[in-house]
Amino acid sequence: MALQVIIIRADGALAEIEDIRRKAFAQAFAESGFDWACDREGFALTAKLIDAEARMAHYVRSMLRGRPETEDFAVLMRTMYRRASKVFSELLASAAVDPRPGIRDLVVVARQEGIRLALASLLNRCDTDRLVRSAFGEFGRNAFDVVVTNDTGGNDACARVYREMRDAVGTEPDNCLLIEAASFSAEAGKAAGFPVITTRCAHCRDTPALSSGSCIVADIASLIARPDRDRLDPMTSEDRADLMAAVYRLHARKAEGPADADWSEDMRVADILKSKGGASVKAIAADATVQALARSFRMEDVGAMLVLDSEGRLQGIVSERDLARGIDQFGIELPAKHVSDLMTRAVVTCAPGDRVSVVANVMTERRFRHLPVVVNGKVVGIVSIGDVLKSRVDEIQLEASVLRDVARARR
Repeated sequence: MALQVIIIRADGALAEIEDIRRKAFAQAFAESGFDWACDREGFALTAKLIDAEARMAHYVRSMLRGRPETEDFAVLMRTMYRRASKVFSELLASAAVDPRPGIRDLVVVARQEGIRLALASLLNRCDTDRLVRSAFGEFGRNAFDVVVTNDTGGNDACARVYREMRDAVGTEPDNCLLIEAASFSAEAGKAAGFPVITTRCAHCRDTPALSSGSCIVADIASLIARPDRDRLDPMTSEDRADLMAAVYRLHARKAEGPADADWSEDMRVADILKSKGGASVKAIAADATVQALARSFRMEDVGAMLVLDSEGRLQGIVSERDLARGIDQFGIELPAKHVSDLMTRAVVTCAPGDRVSVVANVMTERRFRHLPVVVNGKVVGIVSIGDVLKSRVDEIQLEASVLRDVARARR
């Protein structure tokens, strides 16, 4: 189950537009002669009605105070709805709508990672396009590979949109991750088979509690919350990498449970190097023969070696996997070839201060088994996927030990 598609709910998760909708309602009610006023929280209570016409009818019925509806009621509702829709479109076209915290960064890094992006919207196609242009500018024009909108209305719109999305993405729902903004629409997404992250929309009071078992977060930026950064701070490239790592983790567990990282944010690469007891870096020269490399692998009992120059600077990395490819490429001539003929020159590295959670994600997603640790251009160590997994196992065992001690102390 690999993450292939991220689906974002346009009207809520990508950007909050309920204030614009409420202004459109206010104008339509005023032009129809109704004295209507509703605060943000009160308006949010009707969001689960989904269809804007049904929401308007709810308010008109409350004004009638139980009096019978006349034959003109349906006509009035259609007229008010059309007017409110027109005003809403005009306001949306002229409004400066900000994407919710972290959404733009998620879109950027997902595209860099080769993950497809889809947009689900309970707005019609024209209003959805207006929203994306307002929130993303020209960048939004080609940001999404799939767009499914609600052009027919109705109270079943949410379920219908996600059924259509399931067919449109061209892959199994388990390979997708849906980002929603309200519990009623999140449930529709789950019913369609999508793992769902629900961001707490400021206008939707029905967002479920964390105890419901789903992943609920304030917004996407809060997935990388930490003491040294505010959720509204601009993201660095490292922040974006952390954000994508958090998204991968949530998808791996089908977005169930709280969004807390599986790895301690305090665990750093330096901790792994320290636990290894300062083991020396196994290295070989670029001009050494492949036969000498194979002998070094056997004698040192390692699966990869760094290729360093005379001053300790990294030139490349060579592994047993490279040997296997070399046999296919060079055949019986391989032993006489040089390490430089096999080594990977564009080496991804890490630093002692990098979080182990980020390193683990890089190794998993890029299928690396070893990462050199570099400081000021000089190699100071190397971490393997085995080192990373061992650090997590040790951490879990320590947590379990502490919990056992707490349980004993309470007896």
